[in-house]
Amino acid sequence: MWVQVTIVVVLVVVGVLLVRVGSRAWRSLMDAAGDGVDEQSLHDAHLEVIEPEGRVGPDGLVVLFGHQFVERASSSRMVSPRLRCYAPITDDELDAQHWAQQVLYATLTGLYEAGCIELRVVERTATLMPPYPQKSWELQLAQVGPMPESPISDVLAVGFDLLRRRQRAGAESDDPEARGWVSLDQVVEQSLKTMRQEISFWQRSGVFGDIRQYVEAALIAQGYLIEPARPTWLDRLRHKRPYPHEEGVAGLESDARDLAASLKAFQQKHGAGLLEGESETEALRQVDPSLLSPTEALEDLPLDEVLRISIHETLVSLRQLEPSGDAGV
Repeated sequence: MWVQVTIVVVLVVVGVLLVRVGSRAWRSLMDAAGDGVDEQSLHDAHLEVIEPEGRVGPDGLVVLFGHQFVERASSSRMVSPRLRCYAPITDDELDAQHWAQQVLYATLTGLYEAGCIELRVVERTATLMPPYPQKSWELQLAQVGPMPESPISDVLAVGFDLLRRRQRAGAESDDPEARGWVSLDQVVEQSLKTMRQEISFWQRSGVFGDIRQYVEAALIAQGYLIEPARPTWLDRLRHKRPYPHEEGVAGLESDARDLAASLKAFQQKHGAGLLEGESETEALRQVDPSLLSPTEALEDLPLDEVLRISIHETLVSLRQLEPSGDAGV
């Protein structure tokens, strides 16, 4: 009997010791993760700030000056905290989907006006899939000139190149007139794959957030955005918003005004005012059926509406292919 009592006492003592050791180890781990960071470590984390340099393209301007180009987030929609996005300058909460659309729209209109790409509308069979089940056409693009350097232009150029190679590999069966032309959804999907090769799994937040964060990373490298301090391993896993280099961003205000004017001029020149209203997002959800299944010649469709509808459809379709749960942390 006394042997059993002794065994029980020994086990209790060992258990108490293990609990104490485990508790100390946990406290040490938490101290290393953040509570024990000294001021010198925090100071060193900010030494990587660099002076802004280099040209900022339309995609970077839309990200930096999001409050001027992007609709505010709807208060009626439930959004995961990690998927929320905020304007770098004003901290306004913005609509992530509209932000991604505007980044692509500003880039593509600029490339078209500069003669880098051509656009055409071709007939297609309706997909019967949302957001536009009855849409009977698609927008196609062809690269006809060198692309200016900017994050989205660069990945679009990669997308065009990879798709051209695929076309050449199947040249015998391809329609010669169709070679060089690719649909918008093809080139955006290929470009997104290229972006995600440089975005870690933990940073991914769906197609809308990934497009924005890819541009943000380039702006951080240029110095226009400043990476927040991440002195601990736990900080590196958490998503922290970059903040603007105030003097550098202030020097781009005139560029942002010029971009806004050029986008307005493009709409006036190539549009018919069919997507105007208080909210472009709502207008794109309730598109006039005559734009989706036109009875007139496809070349008579207003190019601005065609482009905006196509970007919206492409991003919504890509988002529907992604897991419904949140990726990363």
